[in-house]
Amino acid sequence: MRIVFLVQRHADKGHPQVHNMFVIGQPILLTGEEGALTYNKSMAGWGLVTTITFDEHRRFVIGFSTEKKMVLNEKNVTTYEQAATDDDLNQILRHQGYRLPPASAVADKLLTQQLRQVLPTINCLDSLPEKYVVVDCEFGILFHTQNTGSQIIREQTVTLGEKAGVFQLGALGYAGSPAPMLKFNRYVDNPAFTPEMKLRGLRETGLTLADYEQQAAPLAVLQAFIAQILCHHYPLVFWDRTNDLRLLRNLFAVHYDALSTAEQQVLREPLAIFDGSEYTNRVITRSNHQRESVHHYLPLNGVAGLLNVFNPNQHNALWDAQTTHYVVQELAKIHQMEPRILEAPQVVTPQPKGHHVLSKLPTTFQELRQAGQTYREIASRFGVSTSTVWRAVKHDRERVN
Repeated sequence: MRIVFLVQRHADKGHPQVHNMFVIGQPILLTGEEGALTYNKSMAGWGLVTTITFDEHRRFVIGFSTEKKMVLNEKNVTTYEQAATDDDLNQILRHQGYRLPPASAVADKLLTQQLRQVLPTINCLDSLPEKYVVVDCEFGILFHTQNTGSQIIREQTVTLGEKAGVFQLGALGYAGSPAPMLKFNRYVDNPAFTPEMKLRGLRETGLTLADYEQQAAPLAVLQAFIAQILCHHYPLVFWDRTNDLRLLRNLFAVHYDALSTAEQQVLREPLAIFDGSEYTNRVITRSNHQRESVHHYLPLNGVAGLLNVFNPNQHNALWDAQTTHYVVQELAKIHQMEPRILEAPQVVTPQPKGHHVLSKLPTTFQELRQAGQTYREIASRFGVSTSTVWRAVKHDRERVN
C-alpha cells in the first residue's frame, strides 16, 4: 500500500473549500467546488509529486520530480488516501468525488513512467575518479506563444513541471592528461524557446538555419549524447548537478519513446556522478566542526578565480565544462595537502640592540682590539657607537683582572 493523494489544510480560514492537493504523478493541485481540481500555477516550479510517505515522527513527506521535499504535520492534513500500487488512480479519485484536469494524463505518462526509467540509479562519488566526463548545460526559459494576427503574445509557461529546458549540452572527457579524450557540444532547438535563443544558437555554431534545425533537433542531440558519452559508462562530473541533471533527465523522458531499445537500455543502467559544488563545500569546511550542516553555494567562475583559473567564455556549456575540470583538479590537490594547523599566538619581546651586543660580543671586541683595530673600525663593523665598543672592552678587561 502507498499514499496516492493528500489534501493540505488551507492556512487561511477564509477559504475553507480551497486546499492544496498532492496526487502521485501530478503537479500541485487546488481543490474547488464539487470536486473540480485545477493546477496551482503559483507552485508549478515544484514539479510533479513522486512520493508521499510517513517519516519516523509521523509527518507526511512529499517528494517532487525537482528533488524538492515538503513536510506536513498531521494537523495540517485534511485527508489522505492509500491504495495498492497497481490500483487505478483516476478511479480512486472519482470515487472520492475528485476530477483531474484534462492534461493530467499526458503529464502522468511522461514524468512518472518514462522519467523513472531515465538514469534511475545514481551513485554519488566522494572523490574525483581517474577517468570522467565533465557535463555542463545552458538553459532557456520556456514560453507559450500565441499569434493573434495583429500581434504575437508570449508568456512564460511551465512544460511538464519545468520552467526551463536544456539549450546547450557540452561535455569533455579526461583520463589523466590535460587534453580531453572526448568532446561533445550540441545545441537544442526547442520550439518553446524565444527566437532570440535560436539566433544565439545560429551565431555560436555558425551553421545555416537548415543545418542548425537538423543538428539541434532534440532527439538527434539525445541519441548522439548516448552514442558518444553515456555508452562509455564513465562517471559524469557536474559543477552543480541540481539543475543540469534534472533537466537533462526531463529532456530524455520527453523523447524516451522515440529512442531505440538499445538506447533506452543505456539510460536504465546505473550512473556514477561527482558533484564539484559539493566537493568544494567539503574542502572549504573540512576544519569546520559543523561542516555537515553548512553548505556554501559558490559560483563556478568565482571559485575558478580564487584558484587562478580564468574562463574567457563564461556561460558557454563547453567552456564551463573545461573550467569545471581545472577547478576540481585544483581542489583535489588542496584536499590531499596536509593542512597547516595553527597554534596559539605567542608574543616575543625583543631585547635592546645595545644590550644584545654587550652580552654577546665583548670578547670579540677585545680580540679585535688586540689584533690592532681601532674603536672606530670595530664600531663601524658592528653598527654600534664607538663609546659602546670602548665600554665593552673596558668591562672585559676588568672582569679578567
